[in-house]
Amino acid sequence: MEKTRRISIKNSEIIIDFIYYLYFIIAIGVKVFYLQFTTGLNINEASFSNLNENTIRAALSIILMIFSIFFVLFKKRRNGALFVVNLILGIIFLGDTLYYRYYQMPLSVSLIYQIGVVGDVKGSMGSLFRLKDIVYFIDLPIYFIFFFIKRTIKKHYPLYAVKRRYEFPVAILIAVVSIIMFNNCYKNSNTVLYNYDRNYAAKDLSILYYHYYDTKNFLHDEIEKNKPLTASDKQMVSDYFDNKQKLENSKYKGIAKDRNLIVIQVEALQGFAIENTIENQEITPFLNKLIKESVYMENIYHQVAGGNTADAEFLINNSLYPAESGAVNFRYPNNLYHSLGNILKSQNYSTYAAHAYKPSFWNRQNFYISEGFDNFFDLNKYNLDEIIGWAVSDESFFRQTFDMIDLNNKFYSFNVTLSSHHPYDAFIKMDNLDVGKYKDKQLGNFLKAARYDDYALERLFEILKEKGIYDNSIIVIYGDHSALFEDQKADLCEFTGIEYNDFNWKKLQKIPAIIHVPGTDLVERVEKVGGQVDILPTIANLMDLNMPYMLGKDMLNIPNDNGYAVLRYSSVITDDYMYLSDTGKYYDMKTGDVIDAEIYADDLEAKLLDLKVSDIIINKDYFRKTKDR
Repeated sequence: MEKTRRISIKNSEIIIDFIYYLYFIIAIGVKVFYLQFTTGLNINEASFSNLNENTIRAALSIILMIFSIFFVLFKKRRNGALFVVNLILGIIFLGDTLYYRYYQMPLSVSLIYQIGVVGDVKGSMGSLFRLKDIVYFIDLPIYFIFFFIKRTIKKHYPLYAVKRRYEFPVAILIAVVSIIMFNNCYKNSNTVLYNYDRNYAAKDLSILYYHYYDTKNFLHDEIEKNKPLTASDKQMVSDYFDNKQKLENSKYKGIAKDRNLIVIQVEALQGFAIENTIENQEITPFLNKLIKESVYMENIYHQVAGGNTADAEFLINNSLYPAESGAVNFRYPNNLYHSLGNILKSQNYSTYAAHAYKPSFWNRQNFYISEGFDNFFDLNKYNLDEIIGWAVSDESFFRQTFDMIDLNNKFYSFNVTLSSHHPYDAFIKMDNLDVGKYKDKQLGNFLKAARYDDYALERLFEILKEKGIYDNSIIVIYGDHSALFEDQKADLCEFTGIEYNDFNWKKLQKIPAIIHVPGTDLVERVEKVGGQVDILPTIANLMDLNMPYMLGKDMLNIPNDNGYAVLRYSSVITDDYMYLSDTGKYYDMKTGDVIDAEIYADDLEAKLLDLKVSDIIINKDYFRKTKDR
């Protein structure tokens, strides 16, 4: 009887542990597949049936590997260790989900450089949380039932400790099987694409592999950036700039030479708000009028990545692309840059950067030094006399900024607005624009924000005229990144009158870019496709600045080849075709139809060289390490 009882207890404990382990595997699997589903990494429809079979097998194999590793490493505290793993993964997956909804990419290890940003965008991130996201933690209470049962067995039957000699070899067998299974999945994936768009790593081999891949590359980058340049690196960059077409007799060259330069980066201002109406009202009446007196580049696509606003700042001031992951501000703040600020400083300009927020945000207080700004007006420099959004209102921001600038010397003033920051809660109760059926919706609040931006910019022009600096200035206005994300696609597609699909959604990701040169006849509407990287070369030509190391093109002097924009993760948009790296398809720009990839394959490869050159310059501090640059 005693022996039978002993066997029964032993078997009960084995069964409970087996169920516990199985529960762990299933729980992690559900979280992984939910993430792949809810972010849209793998699917466009609300159905798990569209998940790639390769992704499912890869995820399962990695989960089994994790399980076997912790099974072997921990013996007495094994169940507790697995619980902690589950909890940590749940937290990471929730972070991935919210970050993806905002930035269209999962979290990256490089974000450790910008950890302070997370707390500051909690309002935006919080608005992206969905009740269904509780799936990441809803399984955790069940673990305590297992712990209670196990504790009860050991308490009442302490003499019946179970010896399981089979555990170690079984765990090794599971690990071997999972490695073989994962290798097969890896072979079935186009891993070359991971170099261009790390989302592919998550799409093909699951979010679990993405984090391994991201961590591995982060450590590799940290090591590589301290290594000397290779001969091939030098040759690639040197050849690129040597072969870049130089225009001898460019239009409008020097038309704004020696003028003050005033650049306004408008938070979240997108092109669909410009020259548009709602309820028979112009959304941006001032900008609509200004466009008719300026250069208006109507097909400029934003090219930001994980750094969002900071990436836009970097693109405009350097005509280089943002870092593949993380933000240049944090990862490469001490590089030598041939930036707009540094060039103008060398020509005796006073240089100012203004952003009425904490100086540590995006590491601006350090990075702006490398960018050539002698003066940085941060939150501490402003009287918070009117709060709209995160800090002082844009109207007050402009007024106070130009009170602080020394107007007796020619200057470059780089201004980053803030009032219209996502999720536009500051405009819920404003009645500055009747948004009709979009009232109390994020789209409606954004349109109110755009109307407010328009008003604040009109006040800026009045300030410049009052201070007597308008006529001797060149004024550049552009948006930094997307205003609305795909969770708002239904309202946005309805408002813009388009059908949602990959092609149409990407075409919406344009930002307005306006260059105004008072007192000249420089009025031109540029229809060719371009990106934010092209704004600086256009400014440089108008101001007759010698800046030979820009990757962009002067939008007023595009050579015979068509306009184009290369996006950070290797999508390319031209006047003729659009290539989307996440679908791997080419689309006709006029019809949106999928077209033969072979027609433009060589052209695509040539344009993607921009990213390779930019990465060498940034990742290896190219300008500092080369004597001839």
